[in-house]
Amino acid sequence: MAFEGQGVLAAVTTPLDAANRVDVALLAQHSADLLRRGLHGITLFGTTGEGPSFTVDERSATLEGLLARGIESSELVVGTGAAALGDAISLTRHALAQGCRRVLLLPPFFFKGVSSAGVAEAIGQVIDAVGDSRLRVILYHIPQVSGVGFDDEAIATLRQRYGSVIDGIKDSSGNLDHSLALIRNHPGLNVYVGAEDTIGRARAAGGAGSICGLANIAPEQVRASYDSARDPDSGVITALLRAVDGQSFVPLLKAWVAACQGNDGWRRVRAPLVGIDAHATAALPRALLSGAAA
Repeated sequence: MAFEGQGVLAAVTTPLDAANRVDVALLAQHSADLLRRGLHGITLFGTTGEGPSFTVDERSATLEGLLARGIESSELVVGTGAAALGDAISLTRHALAQGCRRVLLLPPFFFKGVSSAGVAEAIGQVIDAVGDSRLRVILYHIPQVSGVGFDDEAIATLRQRYGSVIDGIKDSSGNLDHSLALIRNHPGLNVYVGAEDTIGRARAAGGAGSICGLANIAPEQVRASYDSARDPDSGVITALLRAVDGQSFVPLLKAWVAACQGNDGWRRVRAPLVGIDAHATAALPRALLSGAAA
């Protein structure tokens, strides 16, 4: 099923083999299962997928491997952000060459305190260098991690300059008021929330959906929140978010995926992240474990 810009996508986590390489076969299997369970698409190499920890070659080879194993290009949003604009350009060109029109693009994030004009110029250089009208860019706003974000001025400048190429924004600020302001201030822009407990309220206000990490283990629950335009009421999402508080999210999520799938290989992370011990899985709702076993 092609992703057409509205829906829930998993910010898919990236499994590693014993040699610290991407386990592409396991990633394809996991992605196919999430799609089968009702998600509208998969986002590859975002924050949850440890994207900046992989080289251009690794990210390109992984995308090709997923496509070769049956994941459709229309089901993928590819994270192509990088500190170096040349790397972002190469990754974006490669995604388009593989038939993946939608990319998730961070601003260059090494230098902090840069201006709105500088952020817009950087994204514009990627779009200009790629030079393909098929491209659809989802801006990636996660300033608490990247240290650089997209403010209203930068968004407006980019939309005025590039029109429909600027397709959306993923708001991973975790602030519902900020997400609602994006929806109000930028009509026609697809706004995706990252915080699972805001999916329903953002959807009811006109949001496009969510790109979120917990969809890796609770796809049915996040899809239900999107479909009903109501925040999760199953208790599963609430319990998971409570357990996340104060923990390093990516290692914790990988430990949870390992428990749900009965595969400890999922626990591996790339430095500087450090794996979490098995006790972290104690907070997993039984419904997720029994669902995996079934």
